[in-house]
Amino acid sequence: MRTVSMVFCAAVLLLAGCASGPVTTTGGEPRLADHEAIEEVLTRANMGFEISDADMFAGAFAPDAVYRLDEKGPVFGYDKMVYTGRDDIRTIITSRLEKARNADPKTLSYDPASLRRFNRNSDDHIVILDDSTAKHTSTWMVVMHTNVNIHISAIGRYTDTLKKTDGKWLLVERIRTE
Repeated sequence: MRTVSMVFCAAVLLLAGCASGPVTTTGGEPRLADHEAIEEVLTRANMGFEISDADMFAGAFAPDAVYRLDEKGPVFGYDKMVYTGRDDIRTIITSRLEKARNADPKTLSYDPASLRRFNRNSDDHIVILDDSTAKHTSTWMVVMHTNVNIHISAIGRYTDTLKKTDGKWLLVERIRTE
């Protein structure tokens, strides 16, 4: 029996040495749940942008969030370089939809009805800094499928800051670099 106990203790110590760090935040909440909630809000932001759902897109941002384009302006598809607040951020999508509705089809090199856009993120990296703050970076690429061709229309990086307020993670700052 002593041998079995020694083997069990050795196994426990070996496995403890393999642990990669705490699985909870300092407040005791599972980091895994926070990580999943952060991934979910990032997915809503990206999917809302891709399918032009202004509510889904804007709902991923805090009421006082900032969306900043970190390039030399103007940037195709955007009316300005900094959007402040959820309502202003929502106009990124609503303005694009309005312009498409009002465009003269004769001036376009594609049929807006056949336009499909696919936004892909890769190299996602989420770092939970504390119980209520996280950072996220990713590489993004927009692929456009028109009646003329399929092409990459833009590529760049997102650098995000997220905050957890009242148990809900939201983007408070997104810096988009092209």
